[in-house]
Amino acid sequence: MLKRLKKKVNFAVREKHHRNAGFSLIEVIAVTIIIGVMATMIMPAIDGAGSKARNAKLKNDLSTLDQAIATYKLEQGSVPASLDNLIPDYIAQNGKGFKDAKNEDFQYSVSGSTYTLTGSDAEGNTVTSDGSAAAQSQG
Repeated sequence: MLKRLKKKVNFAVREKHHRNAGFSLIEVIAVTIIIGVMATMIMPAIDGAGSKARNAKLKNDLSTLDQAIATYKLEQGSVPASLDNLIPDYIAQNGKGFKDAKNEDFQYSVSGSTYTLTGSDAEGNTVTSDGSAAAQSQG
């Protein structure tokens, strides 16, 4: 008799365990809300990352062009008339051209032995290279 009772109890326990194997609707809703709140908190940080990367690339490109122009000036005695004169001896060929953070061409102008090299950052502000005459007169 004890064995029979034991079998019935074990069967009832196993049957109850199988009925509670899934998640309840409240648990699913709670997890969905938590994921939504976390995604909302992360979005502002992710949203600004693209413009920060484009601005960093802009500053790096301006610095690289400044160095190439300085090397050209040392070897040739004057600044190049165009940025294209730097290719391929002073800077590598760039299939996309020289673009700023807004994907527009850099503005390059020569005045005697000085030059001005500018581009727009991701917000549309004008950024002048460190080697430009405008930057040298400000600093």
